[in-house]
Amino acid sequence: MKNIIVMSGDIGSGKSSVATELKQLTGFDIIGTGTIQRAIASKRGLTTLELNEISQTDRSIDDEIDAYVIEIGKSQDRLIMDSRLAWHFIPIAFKVFLAVDPVVGAERVFNASRHDENNASLDITLKNNLKRQTIEDQRFNQLYNIHFRKYGNYDLIIDTSYATPLAIAQKINDCFNAWLKHQHFSSLWITPRKLLPTLAMNAVDDHIQELSVFIYKEFIYIQQGHSLVIKAHRADTDLIPAKIITEESNHLLPEGLSVAQTAHKVTLAMLKNWEETLDFKYTRYPELD
Repeated sequence: MKNIIVMSGDIGSGKSSVATELKQLTGFDIIGTGTIQRAIASKRGLTTLELNEISQTDRSIDDEIDAYVIEIGKSQDRLIMDSRLAWHFIPIAFKVFLAVDPVVGAERVFNASRHDENNASLDITLKNNLKRQTIEDQRFNQLYNIHFRKYGNYDLIIDTSYATPLAIAQKINDCFNAWLKHQHFSSLWITPRKLLPTLAMNAVDDHIQELSVFIYKEFIYIQQGHSLVIKAHRADTDLIPAKIITEESNHLLPEGLSVAQTAHKVTLAMLKNWEETLDFKYTRYPELD
């Protein structure tokens, strides 16, 4: 088993910042997509901009990048790879996905004022990010027959919306060490502020000891463990562990309803009551019937 941590994630999830903190904790070298592109561009006698332009119509560029990543996975060790698809090409690595609330991610990108992105406002940034993610999803599915943002592809998923890069890096390092020793660790760590209830506040039962969730149309719903989420809100906890039951909309939950049916039972009144009781605001709501 090699000491390789590969990190993928949403736009604005802070992969570079987390990788820098993780390097301090592990002593591992960092290799990012930019490093790989520069190496290939130099080999071809091109600038990275010229390489990117050619890659729009020349599949050989993607193939060369993929081969480079595969070779790194075979020949090197003690690495942190900041790459969208390294999890796919280095299956023996510890695979991490950094998730972020879309609005929070857009705020980070907008505030960074990246010179190569046309983001005149926060709203435009959010729309650009979502469009770019959709294009990426479609492209990767077409080229590799994979679903890039499916959490089941990864060993660890961490929500970076409100935790610091150092806290996230420490969590990755702890889980990585447990993974190396074949010890149990929670595969999902998420901010309570992103979790949607499936019970009314007055129907919450507090005897559940494990938080389980399901995913429907990119929103994460509480299947069991509402009381744990309530306690985390009141303690102002940034990250709590959870178990993902399913990401499939037609999957039947223990209550006998499908994921889609259960999600559709959630009302705006339930969400507003949850917000009011726990004194916070969701950044966005799902489309409700």
